[in-house]
Amino acid sequence: MTAARDTQPLVKVAAEPPQGWFDKTMIVYSAPPEPGRAMSPNMVISRDALLEAETFREYCNRQIETFRSNLPNFQRESEGYGRSHERDAFQIQFTWRSAAGLLRQRVFFISAGPEVVVTYAVTAAADDFADHEQAFERGLASLRIDAPPSPGQRAH
Repeated sequence: MTAARDTQPLVKVAAEPPQGWFDKTMIVYSAPPEPGRAMSPNMVISRDALLEAETFREYCNRQIETFRSNLPNFQRESEGYGRSHERDAFQIQFTWRSAAGLLRQRVFFISAGPEVVVTYAVTAAADDFADHEQAFERGLASLRIDAPPSPGQRAH
């Protein structure tokens, strides 16, 4: 069986946002559907903007509070500040219950320059997450952020 990725032509998509609008670009990659699976493992890469006068740490805390408040049965498994792609970063791994069952997510928030955060999030069924970790790690390693790191900027 040929994977969907092998049969789809490479098409790049871009558009100019209206003046004054924020670029909140998202890229979503999904494993091919498998019979009997309620959801396919996926990777989501997105770009977001800090709120006015918000620090990177405050942004991360706000996102975690959103997860905690909106995801049923949210349970933190690990978290911490560090570096990714020569930039300040925060990583959190957690489980939550969706209509598809118990999911595990790992989310990296990466400071990408003044007022910009890149998020790299991976999701799979909790029982299948370990089977996809190599693909998730390769995805993170292949991530390109085309902006110079902010010198001396620290997450905490």
